[in-house]
Amino acid sequence: MNIRGLNFEFTETSSHVELAAAMHQQCFSKPWDEASFHSAMNIPGTVLVLASEKSVPVAFLVYRYSEPEAEILTLGVLPAVRQRSIAGALLDQGRLYLQERDVDTLWLEVSSRNKAALCLYKSQGFKETGRRKGYYQDGGKKEDAIIMKQIFSTSNLRIDKRKT
Repeated sequence: MNIRGLNFEFTETSSHVELAAAMHQQCFSKPWDEASFHSAMNIPGTVLVLASEKSVPVAFLVYRYSEPEAEILTLGVLPAVRQRSIAGALLDQGRLYLQERDVDTLWLEVSSRNKAALCLYKSQGFKETGRRKGYYQDGGKKEDAIIMKQIFSTSNLRIDKRKT
């Protein structure tokens, strides 16, 4: 699938865990390793979405679904290509994939200090539903996890269907 010059690949197998772990390491200070990706991908209903530009992987998203709900486990865009709406495109494509599997609600949790992710999720129609106080530890500092939810409707599927 090609949207905004990006190609998206969906897999429910462990075929790309090495690549996903390498990308995760570039995106996060506490990255998942290959074993973590293998563990996640071995659970039924786990989907890895890779976004590539000119055949070069630039972003990833991992969902777990069990109808009628799903959750985002992790999402990352390589630092060199951030601020180009790639994460939004990943979320849009993921919604379509999940809706084809009768999912209508998507959950996530994000650090209260991750302002870029909070802005992205709010712009995509996610609403805060709760907090886990002191859930994350970063350099000895505790951070709240913000729990967010999105109920799918046709209005939050903003897919640019033009081929690029």
